Amino acid sequence: MISENNLLPLNDTEHFLKNFLKKFPVYQTKIINPLANEQDYIYLLHLLEAEWHKQLSDQTFFLTGSSGHLSEDFFIPENQNVCILKNLRYMPLLMHSHQFIEINYVLKSNHSLLIDAEKSTPLQDGDIILCPPNLQHTFQTQNKNSIIVDFILRVTTFDTVFFHLLNNNNYLSTLFSNVIYGDSNGYIIWHCQNDSALKELVLKVYEEWENNLKYCDKMIELLVMEFILILMRSHEDEAVFSTSYINNSDENFRSLLNYMQMHYQTVTLSKLALAFNYSERQIIRIFKKITGKGFSELLTEIRMNKAIQLLKNKDIPINGIASMLGYSSTYYFNKVFLETFTFSPESFRKRIFQT
Repeated sequence: MISENNLLPLNDTEHFLKNFLKKFPVYQTKIINPLANEQDYIYLLHLLEAEWHKQLSDQTFFLTGSSGHLSEDFFIPENQNVCILKNLRYMPLLMHSHQFIEINYVLKSNHSLLIDAEKSTPLQDGDIILCPPNLQHTFQTQNKNSIIVDFILRVTTFDTVFFHLLNNNNYLSTLFSNVIYGDSNGYIIWHCQNDSALKELVLKVYEEWENNLKYCDKMIELLVMEFILILMRSHEDEAVFSTSYINNSDENFRSLLNYMQMHYQTVTLSKLALAFNYSERQIIRIFKKITGKGFSELLTEIRMNKAIQLLKNKDIPINGIASMLGYSSTYYFNKVFLETFTFSPESFRKRIFQT
């Protein structure tokens, strides 16, 4: 298996960028945000392209087809769902967002920074960052010994391949969903410096991608799934959300959510408030602040995710599932399920056993 030292040599693009920053040192520290100053952004792209054609005229400019908001197809090959990259070192501090989901693993930091619209965050070896679609950010990795590996995932792939990983309604699952599908404009970071299993998986994924062996796309999906599972199993309590408001109430939220998971059949807002000695208004505020959702919406999500699991057992009748979830009416359960998933419980069960 490859080692992290195999990832250290600079490629042609990185050699070019290193020379570019030597020639134009202002771009070693100047942050270019196309949303704030489009002219600076356009000027930098023109400057990069002009220098590229002077030095690497026989190669296509590496940012051809790019924009301030990167599409999935800019990186991910057609008919594939995941792309594995080594984050470009010596890249100017060009703020961008993207259409896809990005997971970054810091193999070697060497004073690397993650820069978003609010602050610059120093990175450590073993850090893992989940950057959702539409997050304005950039990395400062102007050091030959910095290595950051990027997992680029199509959103539709995350929805289908990794959906069941987010189907447990634990704290981290909720945090994942809120970052990826919410409007929080933040990211999650984990400090996993001593987790050798995660590091080894990242190197395996990168080796699969580089060797491009038969069925490598499916193998990479499985390895990435294992990576996420280990992260959720071993590091749930270490997840830190970049936007401060989610950290202020996370302990209260975690306790409330866990209670709802245990008592989803019978819990009501008044019972939840009584159990924690809160007012109903306090609970509503905590839920809205962290998830943007109310009590009833969260309870429905928990029940619907439980319904998905129960429907996989064909020996349990649908009216029995409705009762097990706390619905007194099978008709109402069917109605809620249809509104949530756009198909009925019966149709979902047929799909499962047909495939």
